[in-house]
Amino acid sequence: MRIKNTDTYLRKLEEELIELPKKERKAIVAEIEDHFSNEIMEQIHQGKSKEDAEWNVIHQFKSPKDLAEAYVTTSSQSNFDQLTVSFFVINLWVAGSGGLLAQLLDIYNLGGLTAGILAVTISIIHLFFKKDWRKLEVQALYYFKCLIPFFLFPASLFMFWLHGEINTYTTTYLVSYWVFIGFSYRLSQWFYKRALN
Repeated sequence: MRIKNTDTYLRKLEEELIELPKKERKAIVAEIEDHFSNEIMEQIHQGKSKEDAEWNVIHQFKSPKDLAEAYVTTSSQSNFDQLTVSFFVINLWVAGSGGLLAQLLDIYNLGGLTAGILAVTISIIHLFFKKDWRKLEVQALYYFKCLIPFFLFPASLFMFWLHGEINTYTTTYLVSYWVFIGFSYRLSQWFYKRALN
């Protein structure tokens, strides 16, 4: 990503700091923004244009990624390597979605259907109330939203074909599953954007 101005730099920095708690991220970004403003004003007083001053200030700093790594390394609250409950919850959502998909092969398995619905429901409720997101959790959400169009949707067509017996129940279930994965895709996108803010 080419950094053209301080707003772009700060936005990218905040994205790179995602594994830190939101309050800490905001404080770091505010500190850097304040530093940028002071440096730009000083260079403008020395006779440089605003654009040149902004360009100079940005290029005197480390890249957003390198600066974020320095902050994360020194942060006592950073736990990128630690697997979190929310990371497992996101995987529970994936497993629940897979469990619901498997019903296309065994339409009378009420236990599998119930387990899938419960796993997805518990996951969504947990993620809805989540406040501080870690980098690993955000990455899991990102990959889950990619998994839906590139795996779950094609897999549903494949399992429908494997089922062999096409009747009203299997067709209705398949359409219901597509509605569910469409909902899951939108919801995972919403959680992903919320995690970045």
